[in-house]
Amino acid sequence: MNLPQAYVQRMEQQLGEGFCAYLAAMEEPEKRAGRVNPLKIGPEALFALRPDFSPATQEGFLLPQGYAPGHDPLHAAGAYYVQELSAQMPASLFKLEPDMAVLDLCAAPGGKSAQLAARVPKGVLLANEIVPGRAGVLVGNLERMGVINALITCMDPEKLTAATGPVFDAVLVDAPCAGEGMFRKDAEAVQAWSQEHVLSCARRQRAILQSAQRAVQPGGQLVYSTCSFSPEENEENVAWFLSEYPDFELVAERHLYPHTSLGEGQYAALLRRKGTPKKAGCAAPKGQKAPLAEAFLQEHTEGLKGPLLALKDGRVLLLPPLPCPLDRLRVLRAGLLLGEELKGRFQPAHALAMAAGQPLLTAQPLTEEQARAYLLGQTLPAAAPGWCAVTYHGLSLGLAKGADGILKNHLPKGLRWL
Repeated sequence: MNLPQAYVQRMEQQLGEGFCAYLAAMEEPEKRAGRVNPLKIGPEALFALRPDFSPATQEGFLLPQGYAPGHDPLHAAGAYYVQELSAQMPASLFKLEPDMAVLDLCAAPGGKSAQLAARVPKGVLLANEIVPGRAGVLVGNLERMGVINALITCMDPEKLTAATGPVFDAVLVDAPCAGEGMFRKDAEAVQAWSQEHVLSCARRQRAILQSAQRAVQPGGQLVYSTCSFSPEENEENVAWFLSEYPDFELVAERHLYPHTSLGEGQYAALLRRKGTPKKAGCAAPKGQKAPLAEAFLQEHTEGLKGPLLALKDGRVLLLPPLPCPLDRLRVLRAGLLLGEELKGRFQPAHALAMAAGQPLLTAQPLTEEQARAYLLGQTLPAAAPGWCAVTYHGLSLGLAKGADGILKNHLPKGLRWL
């Protein structure tokens, strides 16, 4: 690779005897990978359906060269998330209980958020992204993965944590960085690299860490991670943080490089705030009346219960536990979008069909050929009238409605294959 000379010199000094192995690894193709989504399927079941996936960790696997997940119905159903193996490490450092409140402060595109949400099925994940366009991608990815217990916000980290206060059991800061662990797959990251850029990223990361610590309750955990190898962004930032906030302690620290792991590279540090945890961080939200939505749920689903939030535009959401009042936050999505109440009827949402951990709507199973036709936006023969979730190997692809023997396609246009 045509790496910047200043970067090469720095890595030679940093890695010592491992430098030659690092250079050799950088000449190899990137290792594309994915992570099984435990909300929807187990590893054994996925690998039985896709035997060319190569298991690498408990949930992670390597994708075959040339594989196109964008044309795989199992990917569309949320059975797995395309995420390189190193990137799966930071979220795994947390020690989580099912009812905990977790904050992912820099969450887009959503791989780590989905990983965290699956580990707190009785708690809540607040997934935040400051860039509106990326926040929209985050909403879509968490919806596809079947996450029902997330609050998705679009806020500046400082304003967000000032609004919430120290109510989270765990906070992830996967910080924007110089991207040295992206060099094998992103030529633009190589071209953008400079020592000045590294230092600029380090300053920005310190500001985000200052915001993040405000959200960690006593006894809570903070994971700081980057996909860079520079000490300025990694060890030096952690040392600075510990000197500024002595009520935190370093619990664990991990370095992954292309020549020492199957991934592209990652740094992560697990920190803990001293003190005794409080278990009153989340409160059950007060529900609202949404009679059309309630009637639809009673008729078409079983076991999907909880407080509802009816918005002025007709949308109805199923709320998770709340770490703080919603009116303090700029919320893009609160829990599970059930659908809309429109002119005396209820229109279910795509998110309801994709929801994991709850019984689906009435299912119409599809063959692979039919699944591909559905994902292209085509109609199909209907097995029965009314709303249903079309499924592939038991996993929902989205909504459809049978009428006059025709299954009308209700997959959102933006999700249809081209």
